[in-house]
Amino acid sequence: MIADRLHVEDSTPPFVIIRKCHTKVGRERTTNTITHNINTMASEDVQRSREVHPNLVVMKSKALAILFTKIRDEQTNAADFVNYSKRAMRLLAEETISYLPATPHTVTTPTNVPYHGQLSIVDTDPDKVCAVSIVRAGDSLLESFREIIPGLRVGKLWIQRNESSTTKEAVHSCTKLPKGMSEMTSVILCDPMLATGGSSITALDILVKEHGVQPEKIVFANVICCPEGLEALASAYPKVKIVTSWVDDGLNESKYILPGLGDYGDRFFNTV
Repeated sequence: MIADRLHVEDSTPPFVIIRKCHTKVGRERTTNTITHNINTMASEDVQRSREVHPNLVVMKSKALAILFTKIRDEQTNAADFVNYSKRAMRLLAEETISYLPATPHTVTTPTNVPYHGQLSIVDTDPDKVCAVSIVRAGDSLLESFREIIPGLRVGKLWIQRNESSTTKEAVHSCTKLPKGMSEMTSVILCDPMLATGGSSITALDILVKEHGVQPEKIVFANVICCPEGLEALASAYPKVKIVTSWVDDGLNESKYILPGLGDYGDRFFNTV
């Protein structure tokens, strides 16, 4: 049985515009499906993406094809994985910030011409923005945001999935957040991988139910996600915006993303 999967909106070259099929036939079947759809973006594909999660944004960049080839490769060493993944995460961080509140702002250029642009809340009121990482892998993505916003307020949630369990349920052990979380204008949740959605939903439960953050003020940034995780978040927190670089095929029996890239935290922090 073939479950129709998706990769969503993108107007840049074909390798990002994909309808994928998750099937036991494996990579060969998936490759055939990608090739078949490589030059088209049917309206039903866009509609499917919105049905999976109403607030899903898949970023657009030709650079991702190259960067993802390196970080997916099992032969890529730790130094190169850090290098290429940081490049990808910097793009993702900038894209995520663009979805935070912004205000019109006019400047004068060196040619004495006014330019009518805008400034993000991270430029005008950075204390009203907090980035929260799901430790440990989330720390890698968090640093990309801190490189852009050095004075960014930071929170940490220690959440790991129980690898000894078949369901891989999330286990929360510690929380460290700034004061006044409920008064933040925007909260960025950082975790590079969205697989089952267990850790993400646990993190969102803590932010929303324990600290009073409104779901519509949260933007969840991740490098790779899959339909199962998107469906779980759509059910639990449909108002949370998700900004991702890529939507993969799905999960295997061990709840790992396919084709994926392995354990992001282990590869980034060289603990493989």
